[in-house]
Amino acid sequence: MRAAALLVMFAWSASGADQWLRVTTPHFELYTDAGEKAGRDAILHFEQVRDFFQKASPVHSNEDFPVRILAFNGRDQFLPYSPNAQAIAYYAPGARRDFIVMSDLSADSYKVAIHEYMHLVVRHSGLRIPVWLNEGWADVYSTLKPAKDGVAVGDLIPGRVQVLSQGPWLDFDTLTSVGVGSPIYNEGNRTGLFYGESWALVHMLFLAPDYKDNFGKFLMALHRGSSAAEACETAYGKPAAAVFLDLRKYFERKRLFGAVYATTLTKAESEPAVARASTFEARLVLADLLASIGRSDLARQEYDQLEKLEPGQADLEQSLGFLALAHSDKAAARQHFSRSFAAGGGDPQMCVALATLETAAQQSPLQVIPILERALQAKPDYAEALLQLGGLRVVTRQYEGAISALMSIKIVTPDRAPGVFFSLAYAYLETGDLARARENALTAQKWAKTPQQTQELTRMLAFIEARQKLPSPPRPGEKLQSVEGVLQGMDCSPKGNHLLVHAGQQDLVFALPDFKAVEFFTNRSGPLNLQCGPQNPLPVVVQYAPVSVMDIGAAGVVRRIDY
Repeated sequence: MRAAALLVMFAWSASGADQWLRVTTPHFELYTDAGEKAGRDAILHFEQVRDFFQKASPVHSNEDFPVRILAFNGRDQFLPYSPNAQAIAYYAPGARRDFIVMSDLSADSYKVAIHEYMHLVVRHSGLRIPVWLNEGWADVYSTLKPAKDGVAVGDLIPGRVQVLSQGPWLDFDTLTSVGVGSPIYNEGNRTGLFYGESWALVHMLFLAPDYKDNFGKFLMALHRGSSAAEACETAYGKPAAAVFLDLRKYFERKRLFGAVYATTLTKAESEPAVARASTFEARLVLADLLASIGRSDLARQEYDQLEKLEPGQADLEQSLGFLALAHSDKAAARQHFSRSFAAGGGDPQMCVALATLETAAQQSPLQVIPILERALQAKPDYAEALLQLGGLRVVTRQYEGAISALMSIKIVTPDRAPGVFFSLAYAYLETGDLARARENALTAQKWAKTPQQTQELTRMLAFIEARQKLPSPPRPGEKLQSVEGVLQGMDCSPKGNHLLVHAGQQDLVFALPDFKAVEFFTNRSGPLNLQCGPQNPLPVVVQYAPVSVMDIGAAGVVRRIDY
């Protein structure tokens, strides 16, 4: 067995299987072997920090699920799960949950954990910013503390000040071009200098009177792809060299500006729930962490051991599924998720992942819909589940249900907007509400991201317009019926065209409006060539609005033909 595996086993045995607690609040889920009081204090502190970010920060966290915090009772237990020997806390995005991992619950670890939480906030905000800004901004916020008139941010960080005082600085272009793979970011003596300069530059841009008012412009320029030098010109009207000179002067003052936000670190609305974690649960969480930080081999070994301990567990199958998905093994992921679902697993993210894989495997939408409904039983506001469910209900012509699901999405993000509003437009179209169909199609058109989406929406808007121009256009709440039969012919007259269909033992006549207002769907190649007079017999499904006073001689008005 490899040394790393031995370390993991040592960490587990040293921490003790019966010492792990699960402490939960609405936004966090903390596992710790450091004791109940320390766990309660830590999770309440994180709730306060989150509340501050929601109220006072320019960026907000929009995560759908509680953040998972792992707090060890010392470095010996933490070391096997640490990215390097120097770390005392870190942030790790996971397949299901984001992790914040702490070596202990000391004051120093709290500060680093706030730094890591800021990374989480940035990631979930959708902002695209360079490494130096991400790290420097997280450092600035790590000093967050209660103050007389609110919450203070911007204290000096002694370690950063010391390193900046010791040697030559990185030049502006080198500092702002560092990426996640750069040696300056990952190794060598200059790593500390990079962090120090990043903190100092963000401190000035974010808090100094001459810069803070335009920090938002600077931020958005970077988000849109500008270089740091270009963003300086855009936001401050200064070349990068002038900004860098101001930074040197700012730092030399040794008395930097801070900020006090007129808010408080609000106490959590409810007390944390505390429960003892079983051996299986705690080990599974630690194995999931190993998978999240790229130590898949060790995670797999632990999953195998857990399978022997308690075979057939839904949670374990779920973890195995996400591990397979991380390695692009969709077939294995689908098998594991299916087993988890069959065993009663109802984790919303697992259900959505399974639904996605089932849809990709061309399973019937009627088989996929119950999977998404189970996800929503656990989390009724889960946007991705609502989006997929709405789309599948459109496919299965459950239009009212589709509208209900899609309208339940509280925040429509830009990446989801085309799908949400297109599906809503089509569902409203099929229920006769042309005004809302057009409104949603126009909204989807604004958010369209590809030429194909734009073309589809242009066709939809033209189709809506054609239906609006009919002598008797659809009305909201229109209930369509369908009949399967054989197309016999088309009767043409100045008073209007009619479709002749033989269905069962009867011949039916349907009013046929302008072709531009009729949907045609086919599994064959080529369009349906309807001509006046008899037609070659052709199996069709006719969807129609029932007869009205406008055409007593017809069974209804054709809305759609499948052939």
